[in-house]
Amino acid sequence: MKKIYHLNSFANQLCSRFFGFPAIFQKSNRHNHYHIKMASTTIKNEDLLALKSYITAADSTQYASLAATTLVLDLTHSNLQQRHAEIRFDKHDTVDELRRRIHQKTGTPPCFQHLQLKSCSGEVGIIYHEIVPGAEGERMLGYYNLPLGANVHCVDIDPYSKSSGCAFEDTSLVEKYVMTDEEYDRRKGTLRDWGRERKEQDKEFSLRKHAKLHAELVEARRFYKESGVVKDGFEIDDSTGVLVRCSKDDTSPGDEQKINSTSEKSAAEIENGPESIQHLSLHARCQVQPGSRRGEIAYLGEIPELGGGGHWVGVILDEPMGKTDGIVKSSGIRYFEAPGANRGGFFRGRNVQAGDFPEIDIMDELDDSEDEL
Repeated sequence: MKKIYHLNSFANQLCSRFFGFPAIFQKSNRHNHYHIKMASTTIKNEDLLALKSYITAADSTQYASLAATTLVLDLTHSNLQQRHAEIRFDKHDTVDELRRRIHQKTGTPPCFQHLQLKSCSGEVGIIYHEIVPGAEGERMLGYYNLPLGANVHCVDIDPYSKSSGCAFEDTSLVEKYVMTDEEYDRRKGTLRDWGRERKEQDKEFSLRKHAKLHAELVEARRFYKESGVVKDGFEIDDSTGVLVRCSKDDTSPGDEQKINSTSEKSAAEIENGPESIQHLSLHARCQVQPGSRRGEIAYLGEIPELGGGGHWVGVILDEPMGKTDGIVKSSGIRYFEAPGANRGGFFRGRNVQAGDFPEIDIMDELDDSEDEL
């Protein structure tokens, strides 16, 4: 398990470093063999080729641990997209047992199963034997000399089969429960019922207004937690220490109108203003979220044409996991110079943390440790 963990991390970091995207580290079968899938990309890096050779070296012996009488078959069906991979049988199992298992998994009764035995899995497999319904039921599977990983394809010959027309897989064909507006209106304990009760208490209440005020409160609390700045229209409750909306008694009608008209603007100015990058400095090492990407700060300042304006942080990333080389595409203006098309990025200050973040050595995670399994 430790080896698989290290290989997974190693493969992802190598692919990210040299190609700009992670490897897809997949289990190729149930016998703990793994392979790298790299989105139709030709592998040219020698380290990755060596890693691929190491991982796929045992593919030819993937069934070596099976008993001599064990068969591993893929089961497919003419009316279904699903594929039942690597189903185990014994060579002494009969065709009737095979039909019974297919019936369990696909719903097609044995009397409507026309079986096609293919030499390998997939559409390209060559059909070398066919078994019509009702025939060869007592014959053992070992008689057919099926290779491991062969495909048994079931053709459903029932003209009234329930699996036809994607009936077992197309969820759009399933009848959904629909409640009429009148029935919902009569129900108690629903959101609409709660809104009616609040409306009776406050004539100005509306669900839309309530949702907007709640969203503003959540955003104000998040912003206070990250920056320590209390947005206009909010205050800290002395008894609980929780950020709450200012009570109407504390605000005159004129001030309340002013707060409502300027709160969104002032909040945006504070969140994306110079205060958002004051904890950073040029050429400092940093870590960027999401993804814990590391790099060096190359630009601090305003970028009016990017994402609503305000102050941004330009970072040269250690690995090709960005979206720019320092140029803002919409304006063509270059704000810093990155060594590659995907080696730079522009980030808000709240997503950048400066500190001791050295470049990650991709070989570090290959060190053995008894504390890591």
